Parts: sequence; structure tokens; C-alpha cells
Amino acid sequence: MFFTKNMFFTKKPPSPARHELLKIDGRVLEVRVRLNPRARRMIVKVNPATGEVSVTVPSRRGLSAALDFARGEKDWIARQLEKAPGPVALVPGASIPFCGIRHEIRAAARGLSPVWVQDGVIWVRGREVHAPRRVLDFLKCEARKTFEIRALDYAARLGVKPSRIAVRDTASRWGSCSSGRTLSFSWRLILAPDFVLDYVVAHEVAHLREMNHSARFWAHVKNLVADIDAPQGWLKAHGREIQRYAAGKN
Repeated sequence: MFFTKNMFFTKKPPSPARHELLKIDGRVLEVRVRLNPRARRMIVKVNPATGEVSVTVPSRRGLSAALDFARGEKDWIARQLEKAPGPVALVPGASIPFCGIRHEIRAAARGLSPVWVQDGVIWVRGREVHAPRRVLDFLKCEARKTFEIRALDYAARLGVKPSRIAVRDTASRWGSCSSGRTLSFSWRLILAPDFVLDYVVAHEVAHLREMNHSARFWAHVKNLVADIDAPQGWLKAHGREIQRYAAGKN
């Protein structure tokens, strides 16, 4: 889900991630530098939905070289930024998808809860400065509840049980299943239609039976959701779009 450029690098001990500033065509960009000891090379990424620039380095030594590496790719970064539509903040007046249906975020002077949904509107109570966090917390909470219901139902049908169900803010994966049987899902799936969320949950639950993508694995997925082509096609066509929402606000 990212545009990438890379180069090989020698591994060193780990160090914390940090942020640097890079000037491209008169525009000052924040570059997030991440350390990943499992990486084999230095990689610069541009999020195609939000324009976020990051550099992944496999060693401590790479942290000091990361900005120079990004600067050397500034023409390539500039081309990718031209394609990125930019992030969408969760503020009153914004229009966002919720369960695949467009909703407008509106401010409310009062209400029984901080955020609620009614007739195509996501109402958020309180000062406007707090709206993005409140809406984001609401979406993550709704995502968690939905993931737990779907995952436990699918797991029972396959005779398996996850050790944990987690909600993540991931940019490269919609879901994952760890060797410790933890199922993780991107909260942004709550923005997608139900059939898309259901497919991703079924996909990861099926990994509790088969930690591969064999014929038996796909048979388990199809036992849980009848159609896998439609959700796969939807994510390919619209996945980049829903990555835009709340970007950089999490």
C-alpha cells in the first residue's frame, strides 16, 4: 500500500524512532524515521493516501543516514506526493464513510454521549478542538466491538479460539494473525462496507486453522464468507481512500 525506494544496509543494534524535517520544492515535510532490525535494507516510503513520508532503517547507524537517503530520493518523493490526495481530519463538516455509508460529522451542543450516529450524521459533543479525538475513539470502539462479535462467531464455526483480538492503526495490512493466535485488525475497516470487514475477519480467523494460503486455508475462508472476490476487489479499488481518514491523528 506504499510507494517505496530502498538500498541495502548493514545491521546494528536498535534505537528509538524519530522525526526529521526535509525540504522538497519549497515544502517542509516531516519524515518519520523507524528502526526495524528485521529489515534488510533502508527503505523510504510515501503513503499514497496521505503523503506521509517515512524511512525504515535496519540499524542504529542508519538513523543518522536516513535523512540523507531521503534527500537523495527527493525527486522520486515529490512525484509520489503529487499523486497523494492528502489526509482527511475527523472534524465537524467532514464527510466520512461509516460501515460503507457516507456520514457528515456535525458538532452538537449537548447529547447523551460524546459521539453518536443518527440519520446519516455522526454527532460529536463538546469543544471543536476535541472533536477529532472523540470521533476517532468512537470509530475504534465500534470497530473493536464488531471485530470481537464477528471473530468469535467465525472462530466457533471453525472450532478454534483466538488468544486475543486487537485493534491497530496499520497502513500496510488490514489484518493479521500471529503465531500466538492474536488477531489484529485495522480500525479503518469500520469505514468499509460490512461485507469487506467480514471478509478480512474471516481471512484472519481461518489462519487459526491454517497459517498459510493453501487450498485448505481458502476452503475455510469460503466456508465463512460465500464471496471473496467482491471484498478483495473493493479493497483494491477503495483501500487507499479509507487510509486517508484520521491520518496523523492517531
